[in-house]
Amino acid sequence: MTALYESPFWALAIGIPTCVILLAIWLQTGIHKLLIAVGTIAALTLGLVYLESGVKTPRERIYETIFAIADAVEQEDFETAVGYVMPDAQIVRSQALNELRKYEIGSISVKNNLLVLINQTNDPPTALTGFNVVVKGSAQHLGITNQSVPRYLEVTFQYHKENDAWYVTSYGHTDIREGIKIEKRLREQGAK
Repeated sequence: MTALYESPFWALAIGIPTCVILLAIWLQTGIHKLLIAVGTIAALTLGLVYLESGVKTPRERIYETIFAIADAVEQEDFETAVGYVMPDAQIVRSQALNELRKYEIGSISVKNNLLVLINQTNDPPTALTGFNVVVKGSAQHLGITNQSVPRYLEVTFQYHKENDAWYVTSYGHTDIREGIKIEKRLREQGAK
């Protein structure tokens, strides 16, 4: 059922060809019940697409949070970026602020290997994510100017029921070669 909420692909992949086939048969036979079936299936397909766009799954909300953090960091709005850290995780918040203030970040590109492993059995639910990023920026204290640096990020989230939001509880980044091992482990555990 989650697949229906995360992508309109299945609704469109089944609905459109079915409508086309039924319409072609109706054109050949003239049976009006087929035309009614086309209208019903088209309405059902549109309804499923509308439902998908209106429902945000935990995975989609975590994706949105990751991209919101990246946007805030690109704008050098570090307070907004660390606002996505769990309110009671002051050490993580301080660590992130200290790290962000060391660099002048021009752009962040979150790559399409973003994996999310949600654990609904925890109370509150948690999620482990892993993904590649390419950060373009400078670090004057290291003598680095306007360079692209690929990194692999592993970020843990926790759902906060009162705020109806997913917050970062821990994060770490490593070389992308080490990230390959982490990504493999996440996939083996069922991350999507």
